[in-house]
Amino acid sequence: MLYGHLSPLFFLIGPAAYIYVRNTLNDQEGLSKNDIWHLFPSLYMLIGLIPYFLKPYHEKLDLVTQILNQPGELYTNQIHLFSPSLVNDFVQNFLYVYYAWMMITLLINSASALETDTLDSCGIQKRIKFQWLIIFVSFNTFIASILLSSNFVVLFSPAHDFQNINDYLPYYRILIMFAFVMPLLILLFPRVLYGIPQLTVEELELIQTKKKKTSVEKSELEVNDSFYELSQIILNYIETEKPYLNPRFSIRDIVVTLNIPQHHVSFCFNKILNTPFPSIKNKYRIEHVKELILKDKEKRYSLEGLMKEAGFNSKNSFFQAFKEIEGCTPKVWSEHQH
Repeated sequence: MLYGHLSPLFFLIGPAAYIYVRNTLNDQEGLSKNDIWHLFPSLYMLIGLIPYFLKPYHEKLDLVTQILNQPGELYTNQIHLFSPSLVNDFVQNFLYVYYAWMMITLLINSASALETDTLDSCGIQKRIKFQWLIIFVSFNTFIASILLSSNFVVLFSPAHDFQNINDYLPYYRILIMFAFVMPLLILLFPRVLYGIPQLTVEELELIQTKKKKTSVEKSELEVNDSFYELSQIILNYIETEKPYLNPRFSIRDIVVTLNIPQHHVSFCFNKILNTPFPSIKNKYRIEHVKELILKDKEKRYSLEGLMKEAGFNSKNSFFQAFKEIEGCTPKVWSEHQH
């Protein structure tokens, strides 16, 4: 009984794909103010379907039964308050093709900039990202073109012979099967889902400021990876300021304090340092616990006290983290130190 209820969401497929491609290429997050215009067709569809949403269940069941027996009823039954189903379907697929063309334009404009990039590790990752977007856009263009073509067949058929829709149902089923390919590709290649971050002006200034204060000999990894120095700044902040002692410490604290986009911080942890944020946070907390144990000659701290001093919220998480890092419980570790 989902017929008609998901129609407003179908109008978001094109805008969602376009915004994803744009944000991936430009290394952006979220929506801009101008993106509100992309939501209008979906909003129009939602408002026009309110009376249909409020219909009794049995009336909707009768309508679906008619469509199953006569697929042509899919277009002859008007469930939208303002416009016929055939027109809504045509506009939906036309917009999908329009957004596909917009995505193609974005790729064409970005191709020239990609040619000038160096072939270091970051440059190679950008090429992987671009190749993924080509596959993504090509797939969406193919689906949108097929859907719009089917609308033209119906619109320009003699006397709108909707009974012929039965002949096209097998092709629709194949199209739906193809639609599952894209989520599968995302699962197989998650590293290109959001692309490769690009340093912002603020981040570059932050790196230059830190460089003036500390002179560190560069390794091969530093030269090849643009985000290595940024990851070191993040680690230095964690080590010196010790924000991990706060039980509520999260990636958001790093974002706000250092003025770095959240997906850049996540990229540094997951791709540059190859360690998830929770693991690094627990590592520093456990090191703090070990320092307290070694300094606590008078045995003032209980295990619960150590847990709270290090920023842990629960005993389970404390013991689990300690055992993962040290391979034993805090008590056993403490006994081996004396």
